[in-house]
Amino acid sequence: MSSYNSNPTPQNEGQMRVLIARLLRENGWKVAEEPREYNVRPDLIAERGGQKLIIEIKRASEGRRDRLVPLLSQAALDAAYYSRQIANKSVPVAIVVAARIPESVAKQAQEFMKERAPDIAIGLLDFEGFRSFAGHGLEFLSSERRQGSTVSSPKLRSRASQLFSDLNQWMLKVLLAPGIAEGYLSAPRGYYQGASQLSEAARVSVMSAFRFVEQFSKEGFLEKSSGRLRIVRSNELMKRWQAASQQRVLEIPTRWVLNKGKEALPNALRSFISAEAKRSGGRRKPNRLSVYPQPRACLGLFAAAEALGLGFVHGVPPYLYLERMSKDVVESLGLSAKEPDQQADVYVRIPGNRESVFRGAVIKDEVPSSDILQVWLDVSQHPSRGREQAELIWRRVLAHAFEAS
Repeated sequence: MSSYNSNPTPQNEGQMRVLIARLLRENGWKVAEEPREYNVRPDLIAERGGQKLIIEIKRASEGRRDRLVPLLSQAALDAAYYSRQIANKSVPVAIVVAARIPESVAKQAQEFMKERAPDIAIGLLDFEGFRSFAGHGLEFLSSERRQGSTVSSPKLRSRASQLFSDLNQWMLKVLLAPGIAEGYLSAPRGYYQGASQLSEAARVSVMSAFRFVEQFSKEGFLEKSSGRLRIVRSNELMKRWQAASQQRVLEIPTRWVLNKGKEALPNALRSFISAEAKRSGGRRKPNRLSVYPQPRACLGLFAAAEALGLGFVHGVPPYLYLERMSKDVVESLGLSAKEPDQQADVYVRIPGNRESVFRGAVIKDEVPSSDILQVWLDVSQHPSRGREQAELIWRRVLAHAFEAS
């Protein structure tokens, strides 16, 4: 869990298992992510130096004490039961993950569990880098919250989250599409008099489109001019969108199972999509990623920029957007989890705004790539010359789009 390659809100328990397994591997543990022993299935089993951890993971909707304690208790009961079934000397570990956990609340929850279940190791993690472990020598996994991770107030974060929700980002792309060539963005191209027409074009509910028009009009970014919806104050809008997009995303470093060359990831994606098309009996259109079944996948960041003909940064491991994490899907792409002492070959990203990412993706040489707006948003704060890459994209493509809008 590095300062850049972190996570926002994993969509399911499988993604949380990946995060925690990665943390343990980075600290020298051998982790089984889909364990099954003696007909029981804990979330994770980790081993190191003769110590065996039986881990149960729960996700809390909020980092409040009344949310954390019941889930910790449930995870502790499950972990203790699995531990008795698997091995007498194994250590049961109960972990709860939430978007944000105040340190004071974490301490209260741990004290509660220490009084009632002293034999259970406890872990509390949030998406701002805070980790608090207690029991059986696991305290070394703890980590303080990152500096600058709580700059904005909860109210501002909530407003940004609502304004730049997944479908709202997609509808922004639809409104900007007339000024962007089809080779850079898969989206309908037209002008819309109101929410009803926008909802039909964007393939979203009328309520979602009305909410979008109301929110962006209230913020001063959308107005009806000459009988159609028009984006205004575009510079401020893009700054806000860019800032909202820099919330942490789930990234999993992976390695190729076999040694691969420069075209390894495009070739793997091409084969993956071809196999999916065959399984559907050829019913899918080859030029639209949005019609493929889950999980959808596409190139991201600098690899996508290269595929779109705007590559500027080289030597960075490629990024792959994957709709959901699945061991079978990762293996079918020829990838495996990275060992602690290995460098990553490919970073797998699980997006929180999956509809915006995958609906806008374009197909180049039978390989899906993130659209140009998504690439601009993703690379702008990347430490590997991301700002220069973003400036090139703005100058070559996006500046013209805003002139057209």
